Amino acid sequence: MRLSTNLVPLLVSLTTLSLGVSCGDCSDTVDAPVTAPIRFSIVNPEGKNLVDTNQSHYSVDSIKLFDVQTNEWIFLNKEYIPAAEGYVFSGDCSKNENGKSSLLLQLTSLDSDTLDVWYKQINNECFLLYEYTHFQHNGRDLQKSPLT
Repeated sequence: MRLSTNLVPLLVSLTTLSLGVSCGDCSDTVDAPVTAPIRFSIVNPEGKNLVDTNQSHYSVDSIKLFDVQTNEWIFLNKEYIPAAEGYVFSGDCSKNENGKSSLLLQLTSLDSDTLDVWYKQINNECFLLYEYTHFQHNGRDLQKSPLT
């Protein structure tokens, strides 16, 4: 696989969680909070989405995410968001004690990039939760977006 060094910036954001959940009885897991998935879109330097419905730069079906630590493909949800003028992807990586996961973002069968995700564990007496702290695309910090 070729790693693209000058590809477009990636926009990433997370849904904020209400982490002030306290539970005395951990047997009720129906309303258990969960760690938000990583949400991203693939855009050019001007912010134009490169995965849309009209002759886009990348095919929505070619975008895949691979977790290097677990050696597994990550299931990606793909949703067209009009406000983002293209597709927004969401998925979750495995968490480890190091607080960092390295992922390969496959854009085409010949073009892939690196996506590094840092997180910390949130103390909760009943559920295992994580908060994402930092993202890098090909070694560069990612710009967060309110849309994704």
